[in-house]
Amino acid sequence: MGDDIPSSADELTELAPNRVEAVVVAAVERIPPVWRDRSLVLCLSGGADSSALALIFSRPRLRELFPAGIEALHVRHGLRGEESEGDAQAVRELCARTNLPLREIEAPVATGPGLEARARVARYEALRETAPRGILATAHHLDDQAETVVLRLSRGALGRGLVGIRPWREDGIWRPLLSTPRSRLEEVCVEQGWTPRFDSSNADRTFQRNGIRLDLLPAWESDAPGVSRALADLARSAWELEPFLERALDRLSETISLRTDHAGFALDLASWPSDRPPPGDDPEFGLLLERTWTRSGRRPWAALHRNRLVSDVWSGAVGRRSGGQGEAAHFGGRRLRVEVSPAGRAKQAESCAISEEPRNTQRTGVFCKAATIS
Repeated sequence: MGDDIPSSADELTELAPNRVEAVVVAAVERIPPVWRDRSLVLCLSGGADSSALALIFSRPRLRELFPAGIEALHVRHGLRGEESEGDAQAVRELCARTNLPLREIEAPVATGPGLEARARVARYEALRETAPRGILATAHHLDDQAETVVLRLSRGALGRGLVGIRPWREDGIWRPLLSTPRSRLEEVCVEQGWTPRFDSSNADRTFQRNGIRLDLLPAWESDAPGVSRALADLARSAWELEPFLERALDRLSETISLRTDHAGFALDLASWPSDRPPPGDDPEFGLLLERTWTRSGRRPWAALHRNRLVSDVWSGAVGRRSGGQGEAAHFGGRRLRVEVSPAGRAKQAESCAISEEPRNTQRTGVFCKAATIS
């Protein structure tokens, strides 16, 4: 990043619109070369964040950076009746104003448990199906990142969970505004004379993320100003270190013959290296288990249950434990097999939506291969 590009959220909040544009240009330069000739697809909801995304990328300087073209997609779940229709109409007007081609996609979702997660799964599947080769740009921002880190930690994530929302994913999903605070995006809309839509479901505190956004983080910011930026910076650092950690975990995975399939995963601690600490004391092994559960679309077991399981396996005992989201762990002779039980399948959509893995976007059987976006 050049000297003229801001490096922190605090600096961003003081910048003129053209400097926000400069931050986005810097993000464009970090897109992998193999994707540079692809079209850009803006994922628009009608809210302030995605409206700012459209307003920013409609500027001539940014249009020139995507010679294959820029278009917009709007996904309709049909969950909020007239309010949803109002969102769609707002997106149409915004795209007409910014001269962005627009395609609307129907992705109906039934009400019921896990609604937010199931809608997220349906939305991203529809987006990728509609634009299979394009770069999918979402309007995730700094405050979204802070919320995600807190949410992951509250659910027992280890070091890899600190990555939060990735700025770039290997499957072409891009977050160019991730270093920009929500307040700055709202200012972009005001400066351009645009009134964004408000999604009433964002005020529903029965969704854990909304409680974090509306209550926990504002209170934390009041006591410790800048904490959201600090959380986002932490996630960025974890993301930058991730390639080194992944290589270490790949080596350990081969050593213990860790394998996954449609129903779960298995490993063999009988081959554990003698020069390493016992698995229960080895931080890389804990991270490897976390990665395995996450890539399988499952939440890792709580630390207490996970530690007991590892202790049992390492002792050579024979037995069975239950944990996680309706999972059964069978062990004996230092071998472990973890499978999801029929009772756990009902929670699958919700758990899949937690994962934010960049490698495999295929959903397979009971376990889903990191299909969705935080």
